[in-house]
Amino acid sequence: MEIAAPTRIWQRGAAWLLSLPLLLPLAFLAASWSTPEPELWAHLIDHVVARVLLNSLLLGVGIAVLSAALGVGLAWLTACCEFPGRRWLDWALVLPLAMPAYVVAFVYVGLSDFSGLAQTLWRDASGSSAMLPGVRNLPGAIALMSLVLYPYVYLLSRAAFLRQGASAFEVARSLGLSPWQAFRRVALPLARPAWMAGATLAMLEALADFGAVSVLGVDTFTTAIYRAWFGLYSLPVAAQMATVLLALVALVLLVERLLRGRARYHTQRARPAPRMALGGTRAMLASGFAGGVFLLGFALPVLQLLAWLPRATVGASTLIELSLRTLLIGGFVAMVVLGLGMTLAVLQRRAQADRMVSAPVFIANLGYAVPGTVLAVAVMWMLVGLERPFVEQFGIHLGLSLGLLGLVMALTARFLRVGFEPLEAGLTLIRPSMMEAARSLGIPALQRLRGLVLPLLRPSVLAAVLLVLVETMKEMPATLMLRPFGWDTLAVRIHAYTSEGLWQSAAAPALVLVAVGLLPVWWLVRQQE
Repeated sequence: MEIAAPTRIWQRGAAWLLSLPLLLPLAFLAASWSTPEPELWAHLIDHVVARVLLNSLLLGVGIAVLSAALGVGLAWLTACCEFPGRRWLDWALVLPLAMPAYVVAFVYVGLSDFSGLAQTLWRDASGSSAMLPGVRNLPGAIALMSLVLYPYVYLLSRAAFLRQGASAFEVARSLGLSPWQAFRRVALPLARPAWMAGATLAMLEALADFGAVSVLGVDTFTTAIYRAWFGLYSLPVAAQMATVLLALVALVLLVERLLRGRARYHTQRARPAPRMALGGTRAMLASGFAGGVFLLGFALPVLQLLAWLPRATVGASTLIELSLRTLLIGGFVAMVVLGLGMTLAVLQRRAQADRMVSAPVFIANLGYAVPGTVLAVAVMWMLVGLERPFVEQFGIHLGLSLGLLGLVMALTARFLRVGFEPLEAGLTLIRPSMMEAARSLGIPALQRLRGLVLPLLRPSVLAAVLLVLVETMKEMPATLMLRPFGWDTLAVRIHAYTSEGLWQSAAAPALVLVAVGLLPVWWLVRQQE
């Protein structure tokens, strides 16, 4: 049905207006180069830029490669093989998603300290005062962050292997290929879009990370941006460095698209492939590999946090206060994202092939690829820019940069895609024929909404709110940089404790975040069943 011109104009205008939470800060960010700081940039070029650029690239590439190796290997084992412990490892290997990378980082730093458990056991066993290699370096950061980022690859690859079914693998085996050759030459190429997408997500998360790299002492663009703002006290330089990091993120997305090329991958539902039963040494190796990754990525950090908990110095009242603040911010952002996401999803559904609607919807959802440090600087630079004319002309301070406004704007732009995707999927369940049938039966609009639309959308709405809430609660850099003075959250307090080496004190807020993070993981596991 042809959409009337006034309706089309209204839809396009609304879509572009709702994309402003991301477009406007990034536009102001690009304009930051109109405020040059040559002296500071000379210092940064001589002493900072080359190091953080190299570290960021090595960190991103290293995590993408290691996460892909872990994720694809574990996905193949659990999807296509049978070995002791496979049934519980199938879902347990997703649990590291609940662990914020900065929590895993400070746990292993505490374990590898001179008085930590690992070093103490090593000295007792070896009878030597020599210490084990530490984790506060680039290889340590790659290894530890990969332990919590590999599930991106694992989930996507496992689903791809299950979709392939038995036919392709059986044809490869009938041509004389060994199981390893069939995996390498048939199954792995067919799953390429899945594991490449997962590796790209892991790489983007690595480039956006601030908490883990700061704990592990690895200088990247995110830590450099933070120091430019709060160490050099130069918001313009921080904004300009943020544009460089944003360009690096765009380069990663472009390279991923180019690597994908024009290839197209078509799969259809096929009968499930019988699992290959592993026995003897192979079964032991499979169980040991999968169980070891789960132990290092989830079980050991949780056990260490629980061991530190009795020695924590955080009182119950403080922990409750931090949790309430965190929930307040997360809940408010979730409600804003729910409103914006639902409106954008409805506009896109009604406009269908109108590119002037789909383009701003696509742009608005790009915020998840933008690091939190970049959005924090962009939002602050925008608010300062909007306030500057009133200060210069009238001496009036609007206070735009104060309060929670900037923080909510940054978090909304960052996590809009997280809420949009389940809402968009939910709307596909409401077919136009269902609404027409209800209307033809004389059911009033309000009753159609209450009796048909809301029940169908309820799971998607709950998923959107849950995912945004948890992501917001775990977000560290944007909250750390934009929160009002004294308004600490769980993530901010963890950063404060770990900056001073107070691992025991950080255990209680970290356990709360891990417990909350298990909710979306539980939801993901149910979706996989």
